[in-house]
Amino acid sequence: MKVFQYLILSSSLWFYSLSLLGVPTSEKPNILLITADDLGWNSLGCMGNKLKGLSPNLDRLASEGLLIKQGYVATPICGPSRQALYTGQFPQSNGFMGHGIQPPKWWKSTRTNAGTESITSQLLDHGYLSGMIGKHGSQWCRFSLPPHGENEQTGMGRNPEKYFAFTRKFLALAKEEKKPFFLAANAHDPHRYWARHPDETSHWINQMMGDGKWKPFPNGKPYPDPKSRFTPEQCPVPSPYPSESKIQETIATYYDSVNRMDQVVGEIIQALQESGLADNTLVIFLSDHGMAWDLSKWSLYPSGVRTPIIIRWPAKVKSGQIDSQSVVSVVDIAPTIAELCGLPPLKKTDGQSFSALLTDRPLKWQRTTAFSCFNYMNNHAEVDDSMPFFHSDLSKQFDQYRPSRALNTGMFCYIWNGWADGNTSLPKTMLGEFHWILTKRAKASPDSVMADYLETKNFIEYRTPEELYDLSTDPGCQINLADQNKFNDTVKKFRNRMKKVLQKTQDHELDNFLSFMSNQ
Repeated sequence: MKVFQYLILSSSLWFYSLSLLGVPTSEKPNILLITADDLGWNSLGCMGNKLKGLSPNLDRLASEGLLIKQGYVATPICGPSRQALYTGQFPQSNGFMGHGIQPPKWWKSTRTNAGTESITSQLLDHGYLSGMIGKHGSQWCRFSLPPHGENEQTGMGRNPEKYFAFTRKFLALAKEEKKPFFLAANAHDPHRYWARHPDETSHWINQMMGDGKWKPFPNGKPYPDPKSRFTPEQCPVPSPYPSESKIQETIATYYDSVNRMDQVVGEIIQALQESGLADNTLVIFLSDHGMAWDLSKWSLYPSGVRTPIIIRWPAKVKSGQIDSQSVVSVVDIAPTIAELCGLPPLKKTDGQSFSALLTDRPLKWQRTTAFSCFNYMNNHAEVDDSMPFFHSDLSKQFDQYRPSRALNTGMFCYIWNGWADGNTSLPKTMLGEFHWILTKRAKASPDSVMADYLETKNFIEYRTPEELYDLSTDPGCQINLADQNKFNDTVKKFRNRMKKVLQKTQDHELDNFLSFMSNQ
């Protein structure tokens, strides 16, 4: 009886949300899901970046719909972040926590991901024409057409012309077959190596492109240079780095790549406009995580896990909306798509539909906190074979296993580093693009300044078990408040919230966190 009542309630809520959006239940929306790769949350004009000509296409897209400023990904590493996007599950729930062999044997000894499903497979099963261009999807993703993701097919994910051509062809097929469509269009920019960066060599390009025949652009590459070119002097240096020329030069190449990613998005949207299908197409844009600096990619600060989420749906969503307060997690996207497309709720999802945010908010959006986690980068075969079971000191045996958990509210960022004991450090492969600068400055600066750089360098490498930042006064997360007495109550509240999330998701680090709590 309870199951029957639940199904009636779920169906009623779905029809109610569609009626609020003015969507005829017989007319399913098309879905165009666009992702960037390693895009910092504040690297777009619509998110406050002041560089002129940086992201005109995405700025326009944001102005034509809803810009959600407090979006957060599940984890700051590419593959697992995209798994969470498609399944609506956190990494500890679906078992995909890094690259290499996934899930690891030790995770499978604690639970199973049987029943995990993707939104792409659900859409396919319910009559959608589905496809993907660009970066990888998920083992659970099934499409109508083979994924169009080879480097030759996309110009290493950086050729706007190829994205336009594929999108146009795909949309023509959707019209011909008279089917609603789902298209995941994933750009590789601004993932390094960045445009015009010294490491963007012909050797690297030939290595990536393989032995296939491809026609180079005038620049000798399988993709064009960006339309905009930024000078080092234009580019502000993020905390905690000094304004050193090497850093500014690198940041300029990063912003050049952001501009080319924006061109890719512009070509995709142009193909959609020309198809005549734009009016009933729900466009969603986000990044998989932040940029590859220290305290960004692979870390759980907002610079690593925060992302803009842009929603455009001309037939149903009002233009010119900016939501700076509502917190949305990437695991909420798949449940939202499922609801709006009339699909059954995804099994075992950790997310919830935010369709209420697409209306004038007659329904109350419940989420106030976004959970994110980090486990490791790569799980190689020899490592996987050597660790068949999970144990509390896994980080001592697996040098890439650095479990961290975070809660972001928009006002505060709370982080628990389960591996930080004062002696264990991050592996060199997980230190950011500019870490060497801190080491250099720590050795060469006057004593007082040297101490600052040395302290920052050591903090990045060793962290501390618990961190708390007031983002209203410290958006760069430079002042850890976790040990300050006046924030004791705030820290306790976050600990209790974290405990509930880890319990609900059956996180393998729950016992370690409970042990940490009992010792405080």
